[in-house]
Amino acid sequence: MKTKNNADKIGRPSVNLNTKLFLIFILSLVISIFSFFLFIFINPQFGDIRNQQIEQQKEEETIRKLLAQLTHSLEEKHMSLDDIDNIASTLNPITDAHPNLGFLVANAKGDVLFHSNNKKIKSTNIKYLLKQKLAAKSTGNQSFNAHYSSFISLLSLQDDIGYLIIEGPSFDPIFSPNRYIYQVYMGLGGSVLIFFVLFLLWTRPITRYIKQIEEGINRIVNKDWTYSIPVKGKNELSFLAKNINWMTQQMRKRFEKERKVEQAKNELITNLSHDLRTPLTSIIGYLTLVKDKQYKNSEELERYIQTTYGISFKLKNLLDELFEYTKLSLPDVDMQFQEVDLGGVLYQLVGEYPMFENRGLSVKVEIPDEAVFISIDIEKMIRVFDNLLSNAEKYSHESGDIEIVLYTNEKQVIARISNTTDQIASEELSHLFDKFYRMDKARSSKVVGSGIGLSIAKRIVELHQGEIWAESEQNKITMYVVLPLHQDTKEKETIYEDL
Repeated sequence: MKTKNNADKIGRPSVNLNTKLFLIFILSLVISIFSFFLFIFINPQFGDIRNQQIEQQKEEETIRKLLAQLTHSLEEKHMSLDDIDNIASTLNPITDAHPNLGFLVANAKGDVLFHSNNKKIKSTNIKYLLKQKLAAKSTGNQSFNAHYSSFISLLSLQDDIGYLIIEGPSFDPIFSPNRYIYQVYMGLGGSVLIFFVLFLLWTRPITRYIKQIEEGINRIVNKDWTYSIPVKGKNELSFLAKNINWMTQQMRKRFEKERKVEQAKNELITNLSHDLRTPLTSIIGYLTLVKDKQYKNSEELERYIQTTYGISFKLKNLLDELFEYTKLSLPDVDMQFQEVDLGGVLYQLVGEYPMFENRGLSVKVEIPDEAVFISIDIEKMIRVFDNLLSNAEKYSHESGDIEIVLYTNEKQVIARISNTTDQIASEELSHLFDKFYRMDKARSSKVVGSGIGLSIAKRIVELHQGEIWAESEQNKITMYVVLPLHQDTKEKETIYEDL
């Protein structure tokens, strides 16, 4: 029952650690990929490439328009390919206006009929150029050549077919492929570095917490059971820390319990040796007198024998009570619960004490007329009230008053037993339920007792999840027994197994 309650109190983790690590991984990956593309777009070299492509596209468009205009102008004049002068007069103004361009006119065989004063255009291989252009058109691959660009238009002049060719400017590339690849690798390397830095940075609290838990476990292993691992967050690690702290607490409680048991055992041995030695010494003394025949007459012998018998009986009672207390102190106490009328039990017990009347004690009983049913181990609880009534009779003044009261509230049954006696100091009152403790008056020969009776009563009440204590006011002492009124019997039995 206790273990289950503690487990419910700890609860399950609300955040899955695997999910958190996965989200950290995804977020780090997204940021690193974004950084890579950002590097590509803001890199000056890649910007220059884009600017150069735009400039080349504009230049190509201008050349194409010029090529279309010249072709149209030559065809409108209805000249032949042999009319070189007319062709030159038409093209010369244009070549002067565009000194960076080369102009060339060739017939269908590839023979150059006209060319501008451009060194590159003079060395042009017309047949090879035409073959290249035809191959590019057939494959659909008309990509721009950054080193050299030629633009060709078909001329139809008086049933002659020719070609008008314009050579575009040569654009030197501003980057090399190796440098381009190097820049990409740099961006990729930087992105990977960003990924690892972010991932390690965001997972550092987790790894640091794991290290803290490890150090805490080492301290606990070294029996530092006062240490508690800090609980951070609501994931598997915090759940683990809570469980470790709970186990540490249980180990500390068990250690303290074992230490108390060991201390109680030592006290038991000490007190037992003292309480057993006294009657044994007396028994041995009287038996020695009888053995050595150190008595005057048969009456004195009979007195020795009766005294020895009485001391032996007292020793037997002491051993019986000690044995009973030992059984009640075991963790697996056998409890037989049943519903009984506690008021009827008290009435019956009071009626079984004729010594109240023999000593002239006035007994006042206040018990409700209605039955007070409660789930108890009747045999053990009778021992509690029998012990309290016996103490009330032993320690009461002659012709004193004994008051027995039973009442209930919503959750508890309270029994109160009072008697008139000598005033008791608060120190003695606090030790009244300790093992082998007897008040100064009880240590006199007139009062017989072992000092274990109230300890037995306290243990039985605790097994019923109740409380027992004593209060003193002037010459009156009152014993209180409080028991739970409504409690499941099965739940009690489970709790007793944990005690």
